[in-house]
Amino acid sequence: MTTPTFDIIVPAWNSPTETRACLVSILDCSPIARMIIINNGCDRTTELMLEEFCDHLGERALYITMERNIGFVPAVNRALARSDADWALIVRPTGTLSGTCFQQILATAGNRQAGIITPHCPSEHPLPAQLVKFGCAVIETCDIGFSLLALSKAMRDSIGLFDEELDSGPWCLRDYRHRADAHGFRTCLLPGVTSDAEPATIFGSRERRRKQEEAAITTFRQRWGEQQHVAIYLPKDTEEAHLHALLEQLLAAARRGHRLELFLHRRQYLSALQHGAACLHCGVTIHRLSLLSPLRSLTRGMAALLKQHPGLQPVCGLDGIPFPGYDTALPATTLTHLAHP
Repeated sequence: MTTPTFDIIVPAWNSPTETRACLVSILDCSPIARMIIINNGCDRTTELMLEEFCDHLGERALYITMERNIGFVPAVNRALARSDADWALIVRPTGTLSGTCFQQILATAGNRQAGIITPHCPSEHPLPAQLVKFGCAVIETCDIGFSLLALSKAMRDSIGLFDEELDSGPWCLRDYRHRADAHGFRTCLLPGVTSDAEPATIFGSRERRRKQEEAAITTFRQRWGEQQHVAIYLPKDTEEAHLHALLEQLLAAARRGHRLELFLHRRQYLSALQHGAACLHCGVTIHRLSLLSPLRSLTRGMAALLKQHPGLQPVCGLDGIPFPGYDTALPATTLTHLAHP
């Protein structure tokens, strides 16, 4: 298998000291990757530093200059349009890239279905406790950020660039990830490595940003619908084949941005772990019920989740089996609609 090629994109706007540290960290861990450096309307001090850095790199650097700051996402799009490597790695200049992180991205890029790869970013998306407990090496996710983001060329050729009409943050990213999923590309989280950087500066008044976010939310929901958070319970006598089929259904629903809490009896729970359910997707969490008093354990578990997530809704099981303790649970067809809208 040939090693995939990388273009590393750094959209810079002032902060010369931090930006230089970012560029140096990239050189240290990826000596052969090409760098696409964007001067996004920088001041003269930063501009001189970037020019000197690119002169030193020669043909290994592509330097793009903007007369003014056009915004983070438009600048990234300009660089992505010029990238012809197998993968483009976006690095926010207020952060750094470690050798361990780059090597794990490189290894994961060999997965043919992978379209987006991201390390764990604690400040944007805290790591679920389940992933810490089970030590997942790679897991699918819906939560991505611009701190450090790898995008495959095959995926970009299929779905295009980021939507600049949306906000420059979560809704733009969610839309892009949904487009990737719709074309069969997977989003992979690397829980074992971290990346953190200060968010990009967003211009405009608070009122303008509020209106932009509201418009982005409306557009996103028109395109992809509402994301739901549901709980599922399986009776103790459920056949193992149905459990495995349900896990596939939950994975399909999680890939569409839904969050799912699955309560299992001890035998089911162990079987699910054997089939990798703990590292299935960040949107799927499995809970083991008590062996001696499973229904009481279910009641306590639901109460704790509802306290933290008031929008959580229970779903009836196979053939309309009720969710214990909830007369108003959603119908069993809900999961099918979530998985295959």
